[in-house]
Amino acid sequence: MNDFRVAFFAMVTAMVVAMTLIMLLAKPARVLAVEIEKYPVLVELVEQMTAEDGYPKDELNRVLEQATIQQNTIDLMNRQHESLPWHRYRKIFLSQSRIKHGVRFWNENQLALARARQKFGVPQAVITALIGIETNYGARLGNNSVLDSLVTLSAQYPRRSAFFTAELRTFLNITRTEGIDPATVLGSFAGAIGIPQFMPSSYAAYSVDFNGNNQRDLVNEIDDAIGSVANYLKAHGWNRAQRIYARVTEPLSASAAKLVGGNAKLVHTPQQLAAAGVTFDADRGGGQMALISLQERAGKRYIVGFGNFYAITRYNPSVNYAMAVTELADAIAEARDDDND
Repeated sequence: MNDFRVAFFAMVTAMVVAMTLIMLLAKPARVLAVEIEKYPVLVELVEQMTAEDGYPKDELNRVLEQATIQQNTIDLMNRQHESLPWHRYRKIFLSQSRIKHGVRFWNENQLALARARQKFGVPQAVITALIGIETNYGARLGNNSVLDSLVTLSAQYPRRSAFFTAELRTFLNITRTEGIDPATVLGSFAGAIGIPQFMPSSYAAYSVDFNGNNQRDLVNEIDDAIGSVANYLKAHGWNRAQRIYARVTEPLSASAAKLVGGNAKLVHTPQQLAAAGVTFDADRGGGQMALISLQERAGKRYIVGFGNFYAITRYNPSVNYAMAVTELADAIAEARDDDND
C-alpha cells in the first residue's frame, strides 16, 4: 500500500510539473503583444506619424508591436499618492532619511546647483527637493518599460488618452532621432524618464546640456538633470524675487472659505483676498494668488500660493506635491545650515 501511495504521489507530481511546463512552453512570448488594429488610437497614431513625422510605417508598426498592455500601469494611475490627505502624503516624502540624503546631494553637487540658481533663479534647495521626491536623488529611475507604459495609457486609459498618445509620439520620435531602441528605455509607470522624471514632451522642450558635452542626458548626468529642473521651473513662471507661499494667519470666514480652490491656479488678487478677510504675510508675494487648503490630522490648514507654488504644480498638478517639494526644500536647507554651523 505504501509503495502504491509513493508511486501515486510521484505520478501526480510528475503530471503537475509536466502540465506547468506545457503551459509555460505553450504560452507565446508575446501573448500580450499589442495588436495595433484593435486600437483605433494607435492606428491613427501610425498614420499621423507616417505622414507628418516621416517615420516609416513598417518600422513603426514593429516598434509598437513590441509593447504589451500593462494592467498594473492602469491600476497605479487610479490610485496615486496625490489623492491622500496632506498629513499622510507628507509622511511619504518628508523623512529624516530623505532630508539627510538631500543635504548630501546638495554638498556633492553644489557647483551645478549654484550655477542653476544663478542662471534660472531657482534655489538650490528646491531643485534638490524636487529631484529627491522624484527619484530619491537619482537612486530610483523606474524599472518600467516606457514603451509599454505609454502604449498602455494611450490605448487603454480613455480619461487621458490624448495626453499619453502625444507623449508616446514624442517618445518614439526622440528615440528614433537619437538611435535608441525604445523597448530598452526604462522609467516610471506613467512613462517619465531619468533623474528628474521628465515626460517625453518635457524632455524634448526643457532638458538642457548643463555640463557642456553637447548631450542632453537626464538618465546618466546629474548636472543636466539639475539644469533641466531649474529651466523647467523658470519656463513655467518661476520668479527669483518671490516666495512660494504664505500661511493664512487667521481662521477663514464663511465668505473666504468659498474662495478656496481645489488646485493652485492663480485666480485671486491680493485685494480680493483682503476684502474677504484672508490675512497672510504678503511680503515677496504679489501678482495673482491661490487660496489653498491642506488636510492636517486635526483639521484643515490654509495657505496662499504665489506664482512659484503654481510653477511647481506644472511639474505635478497636485497641491500636495508642491507642498511636499516646498517643505522638503526648507527641511534640507535647515539641516544643511545646521551641519555647517
